[in-house]
Amino acid sequence: MLKVVKRDGRIVDFDPDRIKTSVANSARDSEIQITEKELKLIANSVEKTINRVRGENGITSTYEIRGVVVRALKDMGYRNIAKDFYDHSKVVREPEKKS
Repeated sequence: MLKVVKRDGRIVDFDPDRIKTSVANSARDSEIQITEKELKLIANSVEKTINRVRGENGITSTYEIRGVVVRALKDMGYRNIAKDFYDHSKVVREPEKKS
């Protein structure tokens, strides 16, 4: 099974449902309707791409997954969702600056 190195260093199993949830949230934030079928297609595309690059028992990172999700969204015609997904991941990832 594909593994993911989280930002804190933990290694967890790859979970396509997390991609579906994140993409659905970005679609909602962009006020774009997306179906469960479309979410499955996107998640399957991401998983297939990463498996092709890393192997079915390989290890990937949240950073790599984010890039593959953005590319899949753009390739499938969801540029606005891709932008929101990318922007949201940057906000979540970047620590708050202290004044």
